[in-house]
Amino acid sequence: MEPINQDEISHVFGVSQVYLPDLVGVDWDNLDFLGWVHPSGSQAYFVLVSPETGRLTGAILSRKPRISYRPRFEMCSLCHHVHRHNGTAMFTLPKKGTSGRHLIGKILCKDLDCSLRIRNLIEPSSYMVETLYAQARVWRMQKSIHQWLKKAKRL
Repeated sequence: MEPINQDEISHVFGVSQVYLPDLVGVDWDNLDFLGWVHPSGSQAYFVLVSPETGRLTGAILSRKPRISYRPRFEMCSLCHHVHRHNGTAMFTLPKKGTSGRHLIGKILCKDLDCSLRIRNLIEPSSYMVETLYAQARVWRMQKSIHQWLKKAKRL
């Protein structure tokens, strides 16, 4: 992903009250999308380059932590990283044009750091070792993101 600044991010969302992340120290070369969670924990933001138009596009997601009191394994539906316990959250996106009545959800890494996890740049590593090479994992994740956003009419 090419580096972007806070003005470009706020322009993507078109609203003045967007919680902007700290972009200092972001590893742009290893990102396929920029995702961050609001400090309240109930909202998340997602910015990427549209494969159709080549322009920045974004979405505001609702976030609901998946809290389980039993230890269990959980898998992110984008990067397929297997977390040990409470490492994922349900992110929902309202379908455009439905006034929020139709939500499309996915279970993702709770911090939206899938791009770094898929390249094994974050510890702990996945509990399921994947033999697929890195470029194929990146392609699979990008395809899943694009399908999700296209289904929600956000691309």
